[in-house]
Amino acid sequence: MQNEKFQELVLSHLTRLTEDMFGLKQDVAELKQDTTTLKQDVTELKQDVAGLKQDTATLKQDVAGLKSKLDLVYDHVVQITEVQTANSNRILKLEKTTDSLSEICGKHEVQIRNIKNILI
Repeated sequence: MQNEKFQELVLSHLTRLTEDMFGLKQDVAELKQDTTTLKQDVTELKQDVAGLKQDTATLKQDVAGLKSKLDLVYDHVVQITEVQTANSNRILKLEKTTDSLSEICGKHEVQIRNIKNILI
């Protein structure tokens, strides 16, 4: 009987070992699937990063273009402001000259001449 008990004991251990090995094989298969999935995810991430780098380069070019256009706008605003200042000074000078002429000739005479110029 001891031989039978020994055989049963060995058989039960072998059965457990077989079950454990089957479980390990399943775990290894799952790990392989997970590894494959991770590799695919890494590939997708690399593609995403490459796309982001390209988008960043495009944005940098766009910003550089906008900066140059902004510089042009600034230059034009400066020029327009200078012209506006010069024109304002000219208008003030004309107003002073007109006031002086009005004092010299008389306001009514200046108004009559202005009306004549409009009618001609």
